[in-house]
Amino acid sequence: MTTENDTKPAGALNVRTAFLVVQHENGEWEAVSDLSKPVTAERAPTVLEMKFGASEVVSDIEASKQAAITAHQLMAMTAQMQQAAQHQALADRLKI
Repeated sequence: MTTENDTKPAGALNVRTAFLVVQHENGEWEAVSDLSKPVTAERAPTVLEMKFGASEVVSDIEASKQAAITAHQLMAMTAQMQQAAQHQALADRLKI
């Protein structure tokens, strides 16, 4: 990958940002942002593979976002439950 200060190779595309969607030998799809890594593909992708690979990457991103939201909600609920338990313990001690 070249940056603004690098010399651009002949025929280089002028783009704002770039990443690759690759399918590993085990069938897993991945978005790769490190364009300095060499990539050796067995063959050119079909249109259906490009569509499916892009869809899989988007799906994984959405699943990661949802998991982060769920984890945040669980942490907030845990904190609320701990606070409620502390208040109940204090209330129980005051009822002596």
